[in-house]
Amino acid sequence: MDDAASRASAMLALPHEAARLRAVSHQGLTPIDQLELSPLAEDQLLAAALRLYPGAARPRAMVAALRRHFTTPPGWLAVEAQRRAAWGDVAGRGLPIERAAQSAADIERRLKGVRADVSVKLRAYADLYADLWCDPRIAAPASVRREMLALVSALQARCAAMADEERAP
Repeated sequence: MDDAASRASAMLALPHEAARLRAVSHQGLTPIDQLELSPLAEDQLLAAALRLYPGAARPRAMVAALRRHFTTPPGWLAVEAQRRAAWGDVAGRGLPIERAAQSAADIERRLKGVRADVSVKLRAYADLYADLWCDPRIAAPASVRREMLALVSALQARCAAMADEERAP
């Protein structure tokens, strides 16, 4: 979360950047909208941070605002509405399992470059996505939320596979 807030602060440092990030492109989307179309938690948190401030802010202020935004728990009715919106078309379209599996593999690859226990980090990502996919404090559309939900299972499967590899002789 702190990384997203720091990145948002850096992106908004120049006066013209706030306007650029809110300008609609020829595709009909702002750069913030494009971040919200990504299933990656980092992009969702960055978009939330960018929406919290209309202009430049010090990194510490942005971190505090984003933490405050996510510290206040959402109401259960708002969470349930996001769940139902995401599940609404699952019968017709299903969950994007293949894309989620690819995203999970990409996350694992990125984590292998960091000096840390990859399986612990993957489990943390799975837990994050379990909470984030239905969180009304992010502005992801239902299709992205379905992919985030599928990512929960994909990340858990990667964790299980890593545990099996560690146990194998």
